[in-house]
Amino acid sequence: MLSRRHEILIGLGVVAFAAIVLWWLIPAYVTLPRRPPLRALAPSFFPKIIGWTMLITGAGLALKAVLAPPTPAAIAVTPNIDRGELLRIGGLALILLASYLALPVFGMVWTSMVVFLLLVLLTGRRRLGWGIVSAVLLPLLLYLFFAKVAGVAIPQGQIVRLP
Repeated sequence: MLSRRHEILIGLGVVAFAAIVLWWLIPAYVTLPRRPPLRALAPSFFPKIIGWTMLITGAGLALKAVLAPPTPAAIAVTPNIDRGELLRIGGLALILLASYLALPVFGMVWTSMVVFLLLVLLTGRRRLGWGIVSAVLLPLLLYLFFAKVAGVAIPQGQIVRLP
């Protein structure tokens, strides 16, 4: 558990980063077409959604820390990390590295399926059935939306290609 001061600083840092994204990075570096057919297909639409989500989340974190009762000093010390947590962090690093290397070979959809499933297994397998269903359906539905509805090319692999 972090101290109130750390939570406030993290929240304000997220708000500041979101403000930079929303009011400097997106307007300066995202090229917008004159009239996109749908507003949701504009290149700045999803970055703006992420930026506003970060802004609201950071403000909520800072506000929660300000309004929360002060924590005793004994609770706010830095927690120790046990061996299991270190192994999970190392496993996450290996999964991310493997996904980076597998993307050009297998493509975004297949790699996302495997990475999602591995992350479900890494987090404790509480709901393995839902994790498997989500690991298969979520990348496929996102592929279908972006490739068929939005007309955005999704990187395909060299081994198996989707229609």
